[in-house]
Amino acid sequence: MIACVNGKLISADEAFVSSFDFGFLYGVGLFETFRTWNGKLFALERHLKRLETDLLALGWSLPISKDTLCDWVRETVKANSNITVKGQDLRLRLTVTPGIVDLKRGWWELETSEPTIIIHATPLPADFDQRNEKGWVAVIMPWRRPKDFPLWQIKATSYFANVIARRYAKSKGADEAVWLNTDGNLTEGTATNLFLVCKGELWTAPRQEGLLPGVMRSLVIELAKNLGLKVCERPLPVEILQEAEEAFVTNAVIGIVPLRKLEGKIFTSSLTVKEIRSALFAHSQEYGLPIF
Repeated sequence: MIACVNGKLISADEAFVSSFDFGFLYGVGLFETFRTWNGKLFALERHLKRLETDLLALGWSLPISKDTLCDWVRETVKANSNITVKGQDLRLRLTVTPGIVDLKRGWWELETSEPTIIIHATPLPADFDQRNEKGWVAVIMPWRRPKDFPLWQIKATSYFANVIARRYAKSKGADEAVWLNTDGNLTEGTATNLFLVCKGELWTAPRQEGLLPGVMRSLVIELAKNLGLKVCERPLPVEILQEAEEAFVTNAVIGIVPLRKLEGKIFTSSLTVKEIRSALFAHSQEYGLPIF
């Protein structure tokens, strides 16, 4: 596999960062994960826009333009075209840290002239989307998150809490775990946003509940409205699960995955999920960027 490190294409095995890098020492960094769909690079502009928004929120800027980042991503995809077989797509991850810590200025000073920017590309299994179409089982985390903690709303590399949550899910034989906030409301999964279908409407928690508003989440809301569905961003008390007819989770790699079960609630229908999923794939083919 070939990685892109600050614009240079090298073997992924040789893509190292300094032991004084902000990301290594303090877990300071941002990342975006996305993919190709049927050979087309999808929603890259949306991901770079969110990266820009998160940088602004942190008071941190990059001396690299969005156009340059886009070029680096496409070059990375092309450089890794030989590791895929027919029917395979690529998962891309763009990771950005402030670079080397200048201890004389202070470990809290993020602005540097040379940030660390790494792009990885890894092949997805050929049957990745078909397997996810069958649906996941999810559990609810036993620990609650404060909804006003700002890092929940930023795509930060500080993912330790999410790692612990996913390990909890796996220990329970589940695919995903869903967080409750300190109000007892459903928010999001470890790496996904959560949607419920209730009374024929699409319900999802608003950002103020303490969640990361994913790129796929915003796109799903747009697609659902185009299909004539009413979308409600509202708090989701855990008791509301009993009213839900369907449930699904989203992110930029899995797209849309129906939930077969969430904690004790079993979902027997996924008609709405299938409709939106179909619209998503059509959208990806119409608006995705050709790799070559």
